[in-house]
Amino acid sequence: MYALIRKDFRVQTKITAYYLIFVLALLTLWMSQEFVTWALYALGATMISMAPIFAALSYDDKSGSTLTASWPVSRAKIVIAKYISSLGFMIFAMIFIFISTLIIGLFIESESGIGAHFISIGFVFAGLCFFFAIVFPGYYWLGFRRLSYIYTALVVLLGGMMVALYQSNFGYWLLRYLRDIPIEMLAVFFLVISIAVYSVSLFCSLCIFAKQDL
Repeated sequence: MYALIRKDFRVQTKITAYYLIFVLALLTLWMSQEFVTWALYALGATMISMAPIFAALSYDDKSGSTLTASWPVSRAKIVIAKYISSLGFMIFAMIFIFISTLIIGLFIESESGIGAHFISIGFVFAGLCFFFAIVFPGYYWLGFRRLSYIYTALVVLLGGMMVALYQSNFGYWLLRYLRDIPIEMLAVFFLVISIAVYSVSLFCSLCIFAKQDL
């Protein structure tokens, strides 16, 4: 299983390096334009983590799931390794943004304190976990090619649901309720919920991949 995790990181070295340089340049630009901290993490961490993860899924799809499943490792470990390596990409993205913004902040005045960084990390990391909790079961059920066809539809659907929720009476009540809760507590709450959803997604992917006829 550890070899599968290392494989995901090794095959994406060039892609990851490109996005690190690209995001570093964007961070410098964004911070000079006084982007808020959560936007830095939302935009930067999303690019750094999503690109390698989807590239890894594409690589596995091109190499063939049948070949992967023929390795001397169980199907369960193949799925678990994918979830662990993806978490690794997300954590690495957060650490990279955190260190980069602190260093850039030495040269560009920034009003954001350390607390704002950790709050942003909580919300953005939770959002990424929720997103991939939907993507991975779809990948193991449909395969990468068919998943890529509905990827845009999935993003639009999620965006539409968020807009509909925001404009609904329930969304209005929910926002008023959440405003009374300390933002630090909200970040921790969403982070815990996202990890639970990610775990449920792992269980669903295990069940789906176990029944695949490869």
